[in-house]
Amino acid sequence: MIILPVERRLDWKHAPVTLISIILLNILIFFLYQANDPQKFDAALGEYLSAGMLEKEWPVYKDYLRAGDRQAELESLAHWYVQKNYRVVAANILENRRFYTYLEENGRDLFYQSYYSEWSELRPVIQQQVNDMSFYRFGLTADNLSVVDLIAHQFLHGDFMHLLGNMMFLMLCGFVVEAAIGHLPFLGFYLLGGVVAGLTQAAMDMTSDQPMIGASGSVSAVMAMYVVLYRMQSIRFFYWFYLIVGYFRAPALVILPVWVGLELLKLWHDPQSNVAFMAHVGGFVAGGVLIGLLAAFRPGILNTEYLESPQDDGEAARQQMSDIYNALEKYRFEQAYRLIQQALKDQGPRFELLFLRHNLLKIRKGDAWKKNLNLLLRQTHLSDEDIRLQEGVWKEVAATPELVGNPALLAAAQNFTQLDNLVSAEQIFALLKNRHAGAAKLGVLANQLSAAGKRLNYTDTSEQYAALARQLMHQQMGAAG
Repeated sequence: MIILPVERRLDWKHAPVTLISIILLNILIFFLYQANDPQKFDAALGEYLSAGMLEKEWPVYKDYLRAGDRQAELESLAHWYVQKNYRVVAANILENRRFYTYLEENGRDLFYQSYYSEWSELRPVIQQQVNDMSFYRFGLTADNLSVVDLIAHQFLHGDFMHLLGNMMFLMLCGFVVEAAIGHLPFLGFYLLGGVVAGLTQAAMDMTSDQPMIGASGSVSAVMAMYVVLYRMQSIRFFYWFYLIVGYFRAPALVILPVWVGLELLKLWHDPQSNVAFMAHVGGFVAGGVLIGLLAAFRPGILNTEYLESPQDDGEAARQQMSDIYNALEKYRFEQAYRLIQQALKDQGPRFELLFLRHNLLKIRKGDAWKKNLNLLLRQTHLSDEDIRLQEGVWKEVAATPELVGNPALLAAAQNFTQLDNLVSAEQIFALLKNRHAGAAKLGVLANQLSAAGKRLNYTDTSEQYAALARQLMHQQMGAAG
């Protein structure tokens, strides 16, 4: 589950110079430095196998795993060895740096002297290639903590999606924090939050030699700073839970223990996960404490004017939405309905307002609900999220399509062609065709369905609607003639 504060939009009057610099540095490090890691490991793996070292080390490694009571790992690797998938077995051995230390200390007793001389010359070279990989060189390991690694690990990532996720979260939350506390304090708190996050994760097992990398601990600290800055003020949050997405308002500080609880729940559910859940917890706590201390001892640094000032001329509209959501959260539905009605007068037929009114009216389903339904389905120029919500409304009434007029159906169907599933758009097209909605309008919709089918690589669908569009165009020309 993802919960992110989205109370403010990016304001270039308070340019997030430090934030953008951090993001660019992460990107450059990933593409210019970490991009070489796979080649380094492949080179080391190739040399290891071509030198025949797996044949010599595999019996020793089996004994090593048995002595460490790692039977499950042994059985898995034995299976791959029997299947002659030697690269998997060799990769596991090369990644086990403690086993290499064990070989260094006991190699003379484990190998014949004639082979040990050859091994002791080549094996360190191969292992050094592995150790030169970014996450081994600068990753944070609990059994070998260093100041350099406490900072450096925050700028390394396991893969592109790891980088993208962290940088996206950082961008969404960081610009508000930087504008509120200043460029240099933001940099200091970001790094310090990452340090505390790393130490928190390391404290879980001080004997671990597994390197930890990633900016998620630092990002967690920034997220916590965001909500602590707003304290108990009700702000807007975005949430994503499987296929359910949306927005809600809540007192900012209330979400902090929710974040911590979610991470602890994930840790309890999957204690063997590669995700550093305790680093996230440490980051949340560190970020909250740092802003709390700043507010207590150096309140003059905080840019309260930025946090409290309206972003633009739409502040009145935002306040109206805040009042509406507050009423809904307290189950004051009559009050919420009156506020929505006033907001519609002030702001016009915005989709969000119509959707909220739809949910309040659909219990009774009177004339007002039917009118709002048609107005809601006629909305265009919507975001992808709003189109999905609009499709959900259509699905609620698809069994009774007589409630919806042709203009609303046509507008909704055109919106639905932007989705990755064309079922609703095709359903409405068939309905409009049965209603004889008009060749011109149907032709436009058929062309949009054809283009959508091409975009989604639905060749048959694309060709089918392209043919229908041509047929409808001929009908229109014949009628005009």
